[in-house]
Amino acid sequence: MQRLMIPARGGHLAALNFGRAQGPIDLVFLHATGFNALTYRHLLQPLADRFRVVALDLRGHGHTTLPARPAFLTHWHPYAADVVAAVRQLSRGHPSPRLIAGHSMGGTTALLALHAAPDVAAALLMIDPAVVPPAWRRGLLLPLAPQIARRRLPIARSAGRRRSHFGSAAEALASYRGRGAFKTWKPGFLDDYVEDGFAPQPDGSVRLRCAPAWESATFAGHRHDTFAALAALRVPTRLMAAEKGSTVSRLLPMIAQAAPAIAIETVAGCTHFIPMERPDLVRERMIELMTAG
Repeated sequence: MQRLMIPARGGHLAALNFGRAQGPIDLVFLHATGFNALTYRHLLQPLADRFRVVALDLRGHGHTTLPARPAFLTHWHPYAADVVAAVRQLSRGHPSPRLIAGHSMGGTTALLALHAAPDVAAALLMIDPAVVPPAWRRGLLLPLAPQIARRRLPIARSAGRRRSHFGSAAEALASYRGRGAFKTWKPGFLDDYVEDGFAPQPDGSVRLRCAPAWESATFAGHRHDTFAALAALRVPTRLMAAEKGSTVSRLLPMIAQAAPAIAIETVAGCTHFIPMERPDLVRERMIELMTAG
């Protein structure tokens, strides 16, 4: 694994490279809201013997240093634009990546990146993507709606109140282990999330790299048109939905209508955190898409 810092306007986009250090990229991977690329190391590292994998820290997350101003984040197009720019830099002189994949917000951002730049990858995998009904989006287009949503939408309000500071990384890890959404994760994922999710402070304490206000703004910022992007898809696409607590399951009929060619799979027994619970299955689907044809 190598760490990369990709120059961009206003700072750098951080990335992890698994596998060969040069040449065409096989897979670009995008993380969920509040997490970081390293969180998914145990998912992606086993692919490195066969494929070159690049996992990005999106704006406001991990080691990325691009400006992250919550007041200005009302949709996810900035995330998608960052991804397109980074992929084009890293792929210069080579074919486009075989696959772009993402979990939750990362899955939707991958879709938006393809909508903005259809040549950014040859296939798409969305893992329980974060999608809101069209009626919700229309409501969020009203003046001040994203700001109101940060205060009233439960997931956004909760994110804004997250504890951001711990006495040490070990304390942060102990506070999460076996609790809430983390209790279903396979070993190693939580340790990697904490490693890159918290910045060491001079006094030995640690602070969240993804500021609670930025995480809250992301959860509330759904002015982008996901269904227009779905309707415009022209690459092989698979969607993996969770059986329990899915962000997308209730919208699957609408998604299938918007993009009939998408292969949709509900993963039995899994929560929204499919990559942390069934990394073996997710890798299988990635390999299928990267080797098809």
